[in-house]
Amino acid sequence: MTARKHLKQRIRARMAKTGEAYAAARRQIIRGVEQEQGASATSWHLPGNIPATTALRTLFAHAGIRAPHTHEPFSEAMLFGIAGGIGMGVFSFYYQKEDIATFFLAGRHKWHDDAAYLRDTLSLFGIQPVVQETAGAKAGEQQLRDTLDRYGPCIAWVDLAELPHRAMPDAWSGSGYHVITIYGVDDLDGTADIGDLTDEPISISLSDLARARARIKKQRHRLLALPQAGDVPDLAMLVRSGLQRCHQELLNPSLPGARNNARLDALRIWAERMHGGKEQERWEHVFRPGPNLWRGLCAIYDFIEHYGSGGGLCRPLFADFLAEAAAALENPVLAALGERYAKLGREWSALADAALPGEVSTLREAKELHIRKAELAHAGGAAEEIRTIWGRLQELEQQNRKPFPLSEADYAALRVRLGDRIMALYEGEVMAQAAILDAIS
Repeated sequence: MTARKHLKQRIRARMAKTGEAYAAARRQIIRGVEQEQGASATSWHLPGNIPATTALRTLFAHAGIRAPHTHEPFSEAMLFGIAGGIGMGVFSFYYQKEDIATFFLAGRHKWHDDAAYLRDTLSLFGIQPVVQETAGAKAGEQQLRDTLDRYGPCIAWVDLAELPHRAMPDAWSGSGYHVITIYGVDDLDGTADIGDLTDEPISISLSDLARARARIKKQRHRLLALPQAGDVPDLAMLVRSGLQRCHQELLNPSLPGARNNARLDALRIWAERMHGGKEQERWEHVFRPGPNLWRGLCAIYDFIEHYGSGGGLCRPLFADFLAEAAAALENPVLAALGERYAKLGREWSALADAALPGEVSTLREAKELHIRKAELAHAGGAAEEIRTIWGRLQELEQQNRKPFPLSEADYAALRVRLGDRIMALYEGEVMAQAAILDAIS
């Protein structure tokens, strides 16, 4: 029996004992999971919360890159912070002709560009990654085989919706930008072993893997591998660099064409649009009761708690990084900053919870379905049940078209509550950003 076995039961037991939400309980349980000792490529597998950070952590462990303060593989929290930690992304879209509104929220540093995220992190370690791309499927497969033979596990860019174990609706195809770790190819079975935040490695057919790698045109067949690594820099330098880049990206985002959506001020605008104001983008106008409001509320919950965030829009994981750095460097300023972000993480999770209020039965069911879907995705091997959950969510979206389970007065009251929470988060995030600058000054 490995250290990764029975994670689901342990997470559920912690939830029952502490009252924590699923994402929070899982984040704590998998902190103590270490890699197996063994010769197979999958022995380097680790479960995780953030796709790009988890994939890089695996490659680091395989390459023998160890944390200077523990001489063990980097924790996900530490590597997350060194890589730039948190970020911001707030978007709402309304397609008037189709009367379709969608909402998107992101909380990782450079969430829009995994290539830059990984490349910038590796530059801190003096590593120039080996990156390959090709338009052709045959050439892409050959590059994969050559990369695995030469470097071992590698990172691949895929369409999330084309991964069979994710069992996502067809409508998501082409929009689910994602990274995974590929450990090896088994020609006898016609499969590849991959890592995708899951408790255990996942086996995927080579044809499904090829389709997922080819679907996103801008990232077609992209691979990243690590050559031999050198000495690991001083921990204090790594921590400082991560905080500097975190602060700079929040201040001056690198997101092309939409920088204002990646600044903290986007939270203030969101809060103002949630309740009050007369602009066209206000929630009262765009996210009307019906499928649009259903999607908007579910998006708030899912993006904060489950969509590759580790819960609390990545803030609790960032707090864990700061706490670990504070202990290793004996730095009380970092410890205080960590407590600040731990509080923000709780407040983000409270916002997610408030978006799907438990007193409304259908919204409570939606929340439970999102939790179960995340749990199954992490466990792996439950595609049919995940597909059933997606189907039920779509049924609920249509069933609550008319009447919606909130009256106009109830919806107005909900917007007030959510708007107040978002504005409080904005104020807290601005103060925390200033505290980051104080910590590195």
